[in-house]
Amino acid sequence: MSGTADVLGFVSEGDRAMLAMALRETTSGARRITTAEQLMAPECGVVLPRLNDIPAEYRFLADDRETIALAESLLKSDIGAVEDWEKSGRDPTKYVSLTLQRWIRDHGGVAIDRRFDLDVALSDRLVDYSDERGPEGTLYLIVDPESAAFVILNSAIELLEEIHPRLPATFFRHFVGSLNHWVRVYDYHDAEERVDMLREWYEDEANAGQYEVPDVEGCVPKCLKERPLSLRSLSELSQRIRLKGAKALVKSLLDLCWISKRAKRPGFSEDMGELLVDSNPPLPCLLAAFSTGDAVVGCFDDEAQTAMETTPQPNLIIPIHLTDPGSVRQGFQTLSVACETLAAASRLIDLMPGNDDGVIAREE
Repeated sequence: MSGTADVLGFVSEGDRAMLAMALRETTSGARRITTAEQLMAPECGVVLPRLNDIPAEYRFLADDRETIALAESLLKSDIGAVEDWEKSGRDPTKYVSLTLQRWIRDHGGVAIDRRFDLDVALSDRLVDYSDERGPEGTLYLIVDPESAAFVILNSAIELLEEIHPRLPATFFRHFVGSLNHWVRVYDYHDAEERVDMLREWYEDEANAGQYEVPDVEGCVPKCLKERPLSLRSLSELSQRIRLKGAKALVKSLLDLCWISKRAKRPGFSEDMGELLVDSNPPLPCLLAAFSTGDAVVGCFDDEAQTAMETTPQPNLIIPIHLTDPGSVRQGFQTLSVACETLAAASRLIDLMPGNDDGVIAREE
């Protein structure tokens, strides 16, 4: 996630309170005040008072009650680290920022950053630029992409087909399914829906036959039509695989599946549904194609042209109730599973042949 390398900044728009991953090295703080010590003349015979241990700036936090309550819950729940409290200068906003950064880093942040360009936000509302806040005392942990990661599947599919005819379909189903449990993956099923929609649009045109639609069916390997194996059967099969590359892929896939199932994705409450009623579906966090420039990529690029015409729903929303320490603890535990799932997917993509170009270069 971009936030594992960058700093979590505090954004305030009117009465909006939002902790969001910021693409900058440091947060923009208040203008620094020259200390009294710097204004004093050099010492002479009389020793003047020194102010070395006096903070150079203060923040008045009377309107940040939710942030203060969250910081307290994080500390009491053993989610936040005591040393971060001192590191933050005893500032609740900075403390929450440091805690969220540490939490992501400790649950696979480095691996996530290799492949995924994601933001994590802690906000009191679900829709940017909206005046509608969530229920009082509720904050939302939100995961969303800055851009979609990219994976090429053909080489891995060809490798696995040599082992078992049903292994490619099994690999695809569990790889995409494990990620879809937490974030949106754009694959050939989405592309097929796009083609169906285009055909509906064109069928009423006088020259409908002149329109061409992407040949999605033609780019899908036939072996994916096979019935997938269950996870139990896949686990048994993995013990018999001797080809080193294929064995590593299957083992990594099984790890991804087990991790993804460690927690349940939070469902939409009625309040959340009302806030997102006018939103489009979430943006994809991963594009799963068979080759560069195939029909799946074409459909994805076509949809991307209009993706932001209406505000999309977030990919993952984890409500946190500040008055309930159990809710705070559960929310961060759920985020940890989502992070570890993305990290496991990133490690699996690293093992797939033909995906050397998908690594994201990060500035040090």
